[in-house]
Amino acid sequence: MKSSSTTTTTHGSSSSGVFNAAHAHKERDADAFSIRDSQIESVNRMLNVKSVNDSKTNWQEVWKVLIFDQYCSTIIAPILTKGLLRQQGITLHLMLHSERQPIQDVPAIYFVMPTQDNIKRIAEDCRNHLYDSVYVNFATKVPTALLEELATLTIQYDVVHLVSKVHDQFLNYISLEKDLFVLNSPHSSYASFNNNAIKDTKAQENMDIVVDSLFSVLVTMGVVPIIRCPKNTAAEMIAQALEKKISQHLATSGNLFSANENSSGAMSIYQRPVLILLDRNIDLSVMMHHPWTYQALAHDILDMKLNRVKVEVTNDNQTKRVPYDLDSSIDTFWQNNTGAPFPNVAGEVKAAISDYTAEKEKIGYMTDVTDDSSTEPGKQASVENRAKGLGDLVSSLKEKKRLIDLHTNLATDLMKHIRDRQIDYFFSMEEAIITRSLVDKKELTSLITSPPFGKDGGRGTLEDKVRLFLIYFMSSKTVPEMEQFEEALKGMGADLKSIEYIKKNKAFKESLAIVNSSSQSSSATAKASGFLQMFTPVESFTNYFSQGVRSLLPKSKDLFVTRVVESIMDLKNTLDADYIYLDPKIQNKNNVTRRTSPFKDAIVFVVGGGNYVEYQNLQDFAKKQNKKIIYGTTELLTSKEFIEQTKELSL
Repeated sequence: MKSSSTTTTTHGSSSSGVFNAAHAHKERDADAFSIRDSQIESVNRMLNVKSVNDSKTNWQEVWKVLIFDQYCSTIIAPILTKGLLRQQGITLHLMLHSERQPIQDVPAIYFVMPTQDNIKRIAEDCRNHLYDSVYVNFATKVPTALLEELATLTIQYDVVHLVSKVHDQFLNYISLEKDLFVLNSPHSSYASFNNNAIKDTKAQENMDIVVDSLFSVLVTMGVVPIIRCPKNTAAEMIAQALEKKISQHLATSGNLFSANENSSGAMSIYQRPVLILLDRNIDLSVMMHHPWTYQALAHDILDMKLNRVKVEVTNDNQTKRVPYDLDSSIDTFWQNNTGAPFPNVAGEVKAAISDYTAEKEKIGYMTDVTDDSSTEPGKQASVENRAKGLGDLVSSLKEKKRLIDLHTNLATDLMKHIRDRQIDYFFSMEEAIITRSLVDKKELTSLITSPPFGKDGGRGTLEDKVRLFLIYFMSSKTVPEMEQFEEALKGMGADLKSIEYIKKNKAFKESLAIVNSSSQSSSATAKASGFLQMFTPVESFTNYFSQGVRSLLPKSKDLFVTRVVESIMDLKNTLDADYIYLDPKIQNKNNVTRRTSPFKDAIVFVVGGGNYVEYQNLQDFAKKQNKKIIYGTTELLTSKEFIEQTKELSL
């Protein structure tokens, strides 16, 4: 390959050079703390790399092809639309392992994970001269052995001259919102971190994947955080490995974080945040609860993935599933209502429709006024100005109509599922259980033992019944109806493997509580195993959803994870005995000076899966306390997906 001074750069210098350039473009606002914006900036810089052979040419004016593998396509999809890619000069984007035809005089930007299969395919593309030149970008740090293999293959095929640059981009995570990211790796699931039969080498590989992704998040944002995590968990092992990785990089010259540091080594842009690593087992309850907010319902009921949801729409007596992209950066309705209780969304849709109707009437008035054939100069100019305003208004109205249709269809589909499955009844019963309110045992028995939805007297799906049963079981010391409920569920064809796993999990935690009953940590263990308060039903109703769905408005209540985050950010010291404190900037680990002022910014990462309920609860807390919190997890799981993983662990 060519020398680093011209085109292809070496592994180490490539990473550092790219990152320093990444943060030299502008100075961030003191309030900037957005994972999505940071990743978009990094991707745009990757796409805007200047041509070495023609530095005077605007790179955006050059037609380019973007080639990515499956994982990297999921990185791009939620943050850059086809239109935004075209603005960067990307006229075509293709999958790496698909059949592709040669395109003459066009450079190709590769964005892939560093795997042997990907390396071989890139070399084959060069051998077949598919593109004029190639710019290879690895989503994470490429191992030296793979980099050497790419060099060997291109030399063997005599196509070294086609490889213009090779970079490590540190982008191996998926940003879904400005304050939400996931890894979406099959090797970082709840099952993979809680399988006692897993081999040590595989467990280490799973941990390394999480460490690499978290390192990339911090590199992209240019921050070196304080790290906190509970002891004796998978989160602690990941925290220790991550702290070591950051510390080693800080000890090198030209490290990946130097662009955001001043000469004294302090963060020069904004205050250092705290990275709070948690284990999913700290609170399993939130993974079972039926949600009642807009975004969480879209995820739990309609299986929203990567901000895309398929909605059942009926037109002209024909029903089909229509895909919608839900992008909070351009959809203000979605942005304002993601965490809103579902009944409130009804009122917001009605308000949007009223606003749309008023603007339509305004257009009608402007059309009448604009329709003037007068040739008087002053009057004609006035008409032309009104015509321009009319055009802008029509464009705005079309977009509003699109969003109204989207959210009317989405809310209607959600309402149908809620009504058919009686989700409001399951939600209300779960509230009574977790808030220790008076539980109607007759209603509880009916919800669990009645036939499933679709049969006479049916209530809920088998999954709904299992979720309610698990919540009742986890929140109760004893369940007299245990045998009755299990027999009823088994008779309906329900798979009880998840129940067996939760039984073992609960028994294990109770045994820990007994052993540690005299210690402070036992209190934290008992709290973690209990189901926590979140919502309280309130009698209120919105006419828009008056089709048999009860209105239940959530009461603001912090979840267990939110309470942990509050304690750590505000330095309450209530968790110091159970949570370790790591500072990668301090080389002497035996003498770590602790932070004395509360944290304003935090990155909260849950190992083993999370959901939108937990994410929204943290955002509600952050808004109330004027803090900024980014929520991340190995994967966003619906209750159905989480239960399926627990079944694997019960085998």
